[in-house]
Amino acid sequence: MTTFDPDREPSAWGTFDDAEALRRWSFERRTPEQRLAWLKAALELAYESGAMKPRRPSRDEPRG
Repeated sequence: MTTFDPDREPSAWGTFDDAEALRRWSFERRTPEQRLAWLKAALELAYESGAMKPRRPSRDEPRG
């Protein structure tokens, strides 16, 4: 895997390694709160679109 300088934005075009370096660079610039907010938003979108089902039934649904 290509190493990258965390103080310099990696190239957005190129190889898979370039894309991975850009993903890692971007991720390291986010706070834990921003990462959690992104995860919650992604899960809500997945649930609303039907791409994923919640692991636990909602309280409105009968169990059985």
